[in-house]
Amino acid sequence: MKINYIKTIGFRKNKETFETNLYDITSITGGNTKGKTNILYAIIWGFLGTNLTGDEKEWLGNKNSDDCLVELHFTDNFNIPHILVRYKNKYDNSKNFIMLDGKTATQKDIQSFYGDKKLFLSILNPNYFISKKPAEQKELLDKYLPEIDISIVYDKLDNTEKALLESCPKNILEFISELNENKRITETKIGNLQGKIEYAQNIINSTVIEEEKTFEKAEELKFARMELSSLEAENTFTKTRQENIVNDLNNQIADKEKQIQDLTTNMKAGKQKYLQLKAEPVSYCPTCKQVLNPEGKLITINNMRTELEIAFESKQKLDIELMDLKSKHATERCKLHALESKSNLEREKHIEELRSQIQELEQEQLEIERFNSSILSQKHTIDGAENDISLFSSQIMECSKLLENIKETKDVAQKLYINYIEEKMKFATKHLKNVSIKYYKVSKEDGVIKEDFIILYNGNELKSISRSETIATSLELCNMLNIVAKTNFPLFIDDSESCADYNFIEDYSNGTQILIARVEKGKDLTISDYKTSEAMQVAA
Repeated sequence: MKINYIKTIGFRKNKETFETNLYDITSITGGNTKGKTNILYAIIWGFLGTNLTGDEKEWLGNKNSDDCLVELHFTDNFNIPHILVRYKNKYDNSKNFIMLDGKTATQKDIQSFYGDKKLFLSILNPNYFISKKPAEQKELLDKYLPEIDISIVYDKLDNTEKALLESCPKNILEFISELNENKRITETKIGNLQGKIEYAQNIINSTVIEEEKTFEKAEELKFARMELSSLEAENTFTKTRQENIVNDLNNQIADKEKQIQDLTTNMKAGKQKYLQLKAEPVSYCPTCKQVLNPEGKLITINNMRTELEIAFESKQKLDIELMDLKSKHATERCKLHALESKSNLEREKHIEELRSQIQELEQEQLEIERFNSSILSQKHTIDGAENDISLFSSQIMECSKLLENIKETKDVAQKLYINYIEEKMKFATKHLKNVSIKYYKVSKEDGVIKEDFIILYNGNELKSISRSETIATSLELCNMLNIVAKTNFPLFIDDSESCADYNFIEDYSNGTQILIARVEKGKDLTISDYKTSEAMQVAA
């Protein structure tokens, strides 16, 4: 698009008619407040009916005029000439009109020439785009960048990275969000398990286990029960018969003791002979007293050792039999005691004493069993806590492996996303020279990549660059948007005197109309063909 001619009546500073031609490269000079920016206002209001920020409500007519009119002669991108007229009355909207090529038109009719209102403002007004919030800037640029098939970027990953992703995500941002959520869930689970381990460890550390107690009166209780049972059952055995049983057991015990004593004596004598035979350099047979040769000595020694072992086994057997007889003897003695002649009164009194004794012993036994049961419960609690610690530690290891896998997958997913954005943004950044765009940032808190849109000039953010660098940044962005969106709208360079070191004509005049405004102190407004005025200055 190229604006060839502008005419205004009652517009901003010019109450009367103002008109001028515009050129491929137009020089606009004059002192401050002489109306240089009116040219930009007239173009934007003519096409959009708004001010430079897109506001339709602001009155752009002269303060002393009730009417304002702008007429634009322009050539569209198909090199077709058009005449656009916009009129507005300050008080009566019914008088307002738009004329296109001599016919009444609507805003929708002329929209085909500029398409997107925000894009038109962003290219024609250098201050519009950089004044917007990063999200709005990104949204506008994204609208005109080509769509990129993420699978093309995915195919550039190595096999290990592809294996982590398993397949190409259909929506990379949703995929990363799911990974972040899985990471949060897994970290929370690990934290909960660590809390459970700490709780179980506190149980182990705070539990003091005492030694179990032994009920040492079991035999006393047993005999008391037996005696009471005998008394209550009114045993039919006579005292004499019971005495015979007890005496018989006494005789058996005495016989067993004698057998054990004799066997012990013989074992001692046999052991002495065995040791003496082994120690003598010249040995004699214990039976025939003849000298034994080495082979005969070895056989004799082995036989004697075998006899001693048999005797020892016999003694062990007799010891067990003796213990059984003594236990049986004690039982039968209790029965005999119960059968001893007593009066009924004495017998009842003795029964009550036995019952009281048994009750006390049973209570003591119950308390010990309860105490030991609590000790056993504490041991089970500690065993359970130790098992829990082992189980939770194993689960933490599994979760840690899963968390590591999630982190590795997230790193690859973020790499894929960055590569995707870079692939898409290169269609814009290749048209930038000193300007760059930082289009993502990594959160310091959780390492999450978040979309961003930070404009830099030679690596510096807009808030820290000079006036001339700001103008240069704006024009680079306007030119980039013009190319990416394939619109070829005019570029308006304001305050060009602040940018003496920049050659905007050389950089941006390749088929694009450029309007260059420059302050010349004390001079009236002058609009001329830049090429002609430059040639005249060279000739002079």
